[in-house]
Amino acid sequence: MLKLFRDNLRHLSWVLWGVILVFILLIFVDVGAFQPKDAEGGPNAPAAWAGDIVVRFSEYESAYRRLESYQRQLFQGNIPDAFQEQLKVQALQDAFDFKLMLAEAKDMGLKISNSELRKSILEIPAFLDENGKFIGEEKYKNLLARSGFRTAQEFENSQREQLLYIKLDSILRDSAFVSDKAVEEAFRNQSERAKIRYVLLPIRQLADSVTIEEADLASYFETHKEEYRLPEQRRIAYLVVDNSVLRAKMEVSPEDIEAYYQAHSEDYQQEEQVRARHILIKTDERTQAEADAELEKARQRIVGGEPFETVARELSEDPGSAASGGDLRYFPRGRMVPQFEEAAFGAKVGELVGPVHTPFGAHLLEVTARRESGLRPLDEVRAQVRHKILTERVSEEGNRLAGELLARLKDAGSTSEEELQSIADESETTKLVVTDPFGQQDTIAGIGRSPEFSSAAFALKPGELSELVKLPRGWAVLTLKEVLEPRIPELSVVQAQVRDAVRIQKQRDLARQKLEQARQSIDAGESFDEVAKGLDLEVKESGELSRGGALPDLGAASGKVIEAALSMEEGAVGGPYEYPQGETLVQVTERQHMDPADFEAQKEATRERLEAQEYQRLRASVLNQRKIDLNVQYASSIVADVAEDDQVR
Repeated sequence: MLKLFRDNLRHLSWVLWGVILVFILLIFVDVGAFQPKDAEGGPNAPAAWAGDIVVRFSEYESAYRRLESYQRQLFQGNIPDAFQEQLKVQALQDAFDFKLMLAEAKDMGLKISNSELRKSILEIPAFLDENGKFIGEEKYKNLLARSGFRTAQEFENSQREQLLYIKLDSILRDSAFVSDKAVEEAFRNQSERAKIRYVLLPIRQLADSVTIEEADLASYFETHKEEYRLPEQRRIAYLVVDNSVLRAKMEVSPEDIEAYYQAHSEDYQQEEQVRARHILIKTDERTQAEADAELEKARQRIVGGEPFETVARELSEDPGSAASGGDLRYFPRGRMVPQFEEAAFGAKVGELVGPVHTPFGAHLLEVTARRESGLRPLDEVRAQVRHKILTERVSEEGNRLAGELLARLKDAGSTSEEELQSIADESETTKLVVTDPFGQQDTIAGIGRSPEFSSAAFALKPGELSELVKLPRGWAVLTLKEVLEPRIPELSVVQAQVRDAVRIQKQRDLARQKLEQARQSIDAGESFDEVAKGLDLEVKESGELSRGGALPDLGAASGKVIEAALSMEEGAVGGPYEYPQGETLVQVTERQHMDPADFEAQKEATRERLEAQEYQRLRASVLNQRKIDLNVQYASSIVADVAEDDQVR
């Protein structure tokens, strides 16, 4: 095992140097930023845990420092905000993965000997003098103390864990074997190319060419009965307190609106906003100077009296706003790219500004209105305030009435439809509804898809009342009317669906038959174009295709057709192949095979890539197996950083 470990160190030097780097960082870096709250203990207190897997604050910090150092090198000192925000989450993920890998190593019986530990320590430059000799026990312990380790044993335990991780990692890498055959197959797959021409025969074109007899329906249904099996269904009677009736009966006075507005003024604050319109000239296929010249012509037309929106509809290349005269409506700071935002918020209303250069191109813009930050005027939000008051009042009154309704039903002691209707008739806000049979996953008439309603309905026993169930319409109380067991329905019940299925099958069979005849004609000497013309079909041509590519016309069938094309030679015809909307026939027009010389030149690079992929697959398999049912808990001081994302799982 030790020999295997040494043989694989060349693959794992980055891991060892990562350990060394973290050690050096800990000597010079302030560790206060990751200290737990006083109530949570010191650096060795748990930051997060799941079962017997514990990540301590010191380990969490080490993972963070390692990631941060890597990111600073990657981005030359300036880590983008999007990456910076994820560092703590990723650090905790890495720390958990490290602990899970250690658990796997221990379960495999792997250990680190004292000699292996000693050798690794003597490879850390900080512990060597100018002659490459060990600095001595006293200096060694002092250096560890400056690095935050309370004892040498604490550091050596940490180092032993790092080495154990490396030993398991080396085994996984050594297990990531890829055969010569797999290397050649992978290289062939990535290097082979083809171009095709093809025709599409949509089955909808054959709708008038097929006839459906009653015998066809019976035969199809007999063969496909299980496809039409109905799950358990239920009929439910429910009483609902109708919010729309409550809302219609309620009144909101001007005084109510004024009082609510004043009491909730924080809800009606607004940021500074501008409303602007623009003309965009893209610079994808023209120079910036050419785009600026186009905008200058537009400016002169607007200054000369033409409406801005007219010029924008004609010239703007922004597909999202050109049709509306370039109008971008109101927007706050932070929504547009910085160059555009600076120009818009710096402009006066009615002022033409530009050209403004952004990654999208060159813009001529005009600010048409401005909203200052602060409390929005009551007249502007009056309808919103009224709606809010009504919503709160309806919710409060609906809750009260629903509670009374449930109590009344329990006191009545009967769930008969007559009793339910009698109770409903006592109040215009309460309605009785009896559903048609529905399955647990079905959409319910008048309700839609409601997991809460369906769960309550399928938990009921005869004669029982549900607790209150919240529906979009209002609170409801359910009772069970009928249970229909799983069954295969009579053909008459599903005849419409069966007829559709038979029609589609017949149209597809006819399409396939026509293209099979076309292929036979090609085999007999006709050209691809001639048979396409005879079927009144357009011949389409693809670009260069490779495995993993796509043909938009074929959707999910692309892979099958491309694979077939790559198995044929130039000039060969294949098909018909099924695609979602019909059938297709293809002819290969160009073929590029694997070049043996290229393969020999890139064989080892391909092997390394495949071995790296296999290693990642093996490592992920180990981690995923250990993460099954992992219930991660967090110390309160880091909940805001990671718990909401819960990415450790």
